[in-house]
Amino acid sequence: MSNASIDEIQELIQKVSVELGDMSQAASRHIDELHMAVNNVASHVLAMEAILTLVVQKVDIDEADVLQWIRDKTAAFAEDSSEGSAAEGIAQNLLGKES
Repeated sequence: MSNASIDEIQELIQKVSVELGDMSQAASRHIDELHMAVNNVASHVLAMEAILTLVVQKVDIDEADVLQWIRDKTAAFAEDSSEGSAAEGIAQNLLGKES
């Protein structure tokens, strides 16, 4: 193999190395952005849960109505309607009526 061929190969390897480094940095930035977005959503959910928990303590809410509302809204996506969904369990927890 000639020196020119070896130099070309080294150049290509260097180019690929730089591109892989750039891709790695872009992926890292993207993961950081996703992490911040997930934290933002989680913070909003936690704040709403806190408010709803306090409202439930002051207002009489019928658990059956809540569970039926969830079932109506999720019927098209439910795999097995005989079991309670995660949303139903969360609602019961918020209502303070865990089964």
